[in-house]
Amino acid sequence: METEAAFATRMVEQVQHIKHYRQEVLLVEGRVLDDDTAALEWITRHAATFPPIEAFTSH
Repeated sequence: METEAAFATRMVEQVQHIKHYRQEVLLVEGRVLDDDTAALEWITRHAATFPPIEAFTSH
């Protein structure tokens, strides 16, 4: 159960980062991104450095 909660928390965090990314791209570049494009771009640029699921579990 703890792993499921950590996964859910991590996913929510990623969604929030993607929403922020969409806003930043709009303000800085003037590009309007749909959800899928924003997610794909964010994942390509930032997923490798996003904390692993272990960072979201209680110790």
